[in-house]
Amino acid sequence: MRLGIRNGLRLISLCKPRRSILQVSCSTDAPPLATANRPMEGSSSFSSQTEAATSGREKLVCFSACHHVVPLPEGHRFPMLKYAATRENLATDGSLADKIDLRQGPVAQMRDLVLAHDEAYIKRFETGNMTEDEMRNVGFPYSKELVGRNFSSTGATVEATRLLFEEGRLMTANVAGGTHHAFKSRGEGFCVFNDIAVAAKVALRDFNLSSILVIDLDVHQGNGTAAIFEHEPRVTTFDVFGDKNYPWKTRMKNTYDVGLPDGTGDEEYLEMLRSWLPRLIETHKPQLVFFQAGVDALNGDSFGRLALTRQGLLQRNNLVYSTVLEAGVPTVHQANGAQYRVPH
Repeated sequence: MRLGIRNGLRLISLCKPRRSILQVSCSTDAPPLATANRPMEGSSSFSSQTEAATSGREKLVCFSACHHVVPLPEGHRFPMLKYAATRENLATDGSLADKIDLRQGPVAQMRDLVLAHDEAYIKRFETGNMTEDEMRNVGFPYSKELVGRNFSSTGATVEATRLLFEEGRLMTANVAGGTHHAFKSRGEGFCVFNDIAVAAKVALRDFNLSSILVIDLDVHQGNGTAAIFEHEPRVTTFDVFGDKNYPWKTRMKNTYDVGLPDGTGDEEYLEMLRSWLPRLIETHKPQLVFFQAGVDALNGDSFGRLALTRQGLLQRNNLVYSTVLEAGVPTVHQANGAQYRVPH
C-alpha cells in the first residue's frame, strides 16, 4: 500500500492541475462502451472551483483509522494489523516527510451514512444489536472497537472527498477505505459500511456533481458498490476483478465489469487497463474519481488468483494516477485489498 501512495505523490508533483477535463483520445483496442451493463447519462465537464496548489508546495492528506484497535481472535484470517503497519511505514519514511499529511479519520455522520445505508441497519450495528448471522456475513466478531473503526474509516473517505472540493486539491487518500462489499442494509466480506458509496452520495448532494467514476481494481468484485449505484445514472462503476474469485453468489452488475482469468499477468492486465482508462474519461467526463487500489492482484496473494508482479502493480497504479491527473479530475485513493496474508 505504501508503494502505491509514494508513486502517486511523485506523479502529482509532475502534473499541474487543469481547469477542465482534457479530452483524451481513445485506444482502438478498447472494448466498445456500447457493451456496458448500464449507460451513463448527464455527464458534464468539471471546472475547478479553485486553482489547486502545485504538489511541490502541497502535502497529500492521507487518512487512517488505526487509532481504533480491533480485537480479533487468534488465527483470524483478516490481517487487521496491516492498516497500522501501513500508516507507520508512511509516518517513518523520511522521503515523505514534507509530502504527506497523516490524519485520523473523523466519525461519519448519520446524515451522510443514510444516503447509502438503511438507518435501521446503521443503528443495529452502532448499538450492538446485529444478529449472529449478520456478523457472520461481515466476517468479524462484534466489538465497540469495530464500531469505532468503521465509523472512522467511512468518515475518512467522506472528509477526503470534501477536501478535494473545499480546498481545491487534486488527490487525497484513505489507507483504511475501499470497503466495497457492503450493501445498503447488510455487510459482507469484512465490510460493514460502503465508504465509497457514502462519500459519492455526499458529493452528489453537497457539490452538485453530475458524473462520478469509481475505478475498482481490487481482485474481488465490488458487489456492494454496484448494487447501491445500480439505478444512479450519475455514478459510473468500472470494476476489474478475478472472474473466478469471490463473490460468487452475490455478484452484481457494474456499469462495466471486466472479469479476468486466473493467472492474468502484468502484460495482459496493463494492456487491458490502457485500453479502458482513456475511454472512460472521454465518455463520462467524471468530475470526481474514487480509485479502489486493492493490492490483492499480486502474484502470491493467498486468494487473489491473479499474477501481477510488484512492478506491474505499480505500473497499474501509475496508469490510473497519470490518467486522472492529466485530465485534472479530483481523485480519492483508497488503499485496500490483500485481505489475506501473502506468503513470503
